[in-house]
Amino acid sequence: MSEAVRSARVAFDHVGLSVPDLEEAIAFFVDAFDCELVFTAGPYENTGWVWPGETEPESLTLRLAVLRQGDTTNIELLEYKDRTREEPNRAPRPADPGGNHIAFFVDDIHGFEQRLRARGDVHFMNATETEEGGPIGGAEWCYFLTSWGQTIELIRWDPGLPYEQTTSRRMVPPPWIGRA
Repeated sequence: MSEAVRSARVAFDHVGLSVPDLEEAIAFFVDAFDCELVFTAGPYENTGWVWPGETEPESLTLRLAVLRQGDTTNIELLEYKDRTREEPNRAPRPADPGGNHIAFFVDDIHGFEQRLRARGDVHFMNATETEEGGPIGGAEWCYFLTSWGQTIELIRWDPGLPYEQTTSRRMVPPPWIGRA
């Protein structure tokens, strides 16, 4: 690694999610996770990329929105329309290559889970579980799907997880907990 790269300051900026309906996704994240809409942009025409193995970009239209979730991260929502290539019939599952999930730390995970279940527009994969043993023993978590198939995890943990006995490194906690 070059010295210039090694000395560069790096910070997490945002997660980008492709969504089929920009307004629906904005409303969901604003309502469910108290996100703040920062800005919207587009439509931009012919914004496709030339992917490996292809000879030309896909012709499509892009609209986007950037949301802010408290003082933890930015979420970029990307709506691609007027595609010239066939769209997959489902979002990639987390175990699929290219699959993903995003996680929100919530201090009252059981209450938050119940609030989301009452919405009717999400599908829970499991009830909140407590991790038994292992490096994150004691952490609580559950997964659900949005109406467009995005996998989202709710998680809650306290500093002092078992992995902390084996290293001086620490996961980044939400700002209201502070550093352990």
